[in-house]
Amino acid sequence: MPVTKSRHEGSLHVTDNLSMGTLSIPSGTIVDAAVGASAAISATKMQHQHSMHYGQVDGGAVAVAISPIYTCRGATATIVAVQVVCVDAPDGGDLAFSVDLKKYDEDTPAPATVLSAPISYSSTQSDGEVEVGSVTSPSLVAGDSLLVVVAVSGSSGTQGQGLGVTVTIREDAE
Repeated sequence: MPVTKSRHEGSLHVTDNLSMGTLSIPSGTIVDAAVGASAAISATKMQHQHSMHYGQVDGGAVAVAISPIYTCRGATATIVAVQVVCVDAPDGGDLAFSVDLKKYDEDTPAPATVLSAPISYSSTQSDGEVEVGSVTSPSLVAGDSLLVVVAVSGSSGTQGQGLGVTVTIREDAE
């Protein structure tokens, strides 16, 4: 029996079940509000946003550190933002610190920066001022890890205290 095609112009209301072999939905047709709260969409079909945090407590001078904060588990991920804040900024003299974000994997264990330059914090910043890094290499794949690298410099004045670093990532589930 030959397959025939029919075309319907205008609205169509189906009061019972509708079945079909294939459904082609135009882009932009299904929006967030159209997905029911009980849809139970599997996590493997979504992209996830994570914010990882690294910190040094207020009350002690910002110190040199290398700290792993994230390993990509999904097939791919993207670094969305890197932000640094210091509760008490360095004061007087030339004491300062910088924060870099470096990527490495088990096949190439020499970490490489993902920023155009480390994020610097000195007496020119105010207490609590948020500094944003410029990410030049945002792409990650499964197995890539990120390190927060803190360096200090200078010899006079008061070093900053209360360092906070936030790295925001969007990762595919698989």
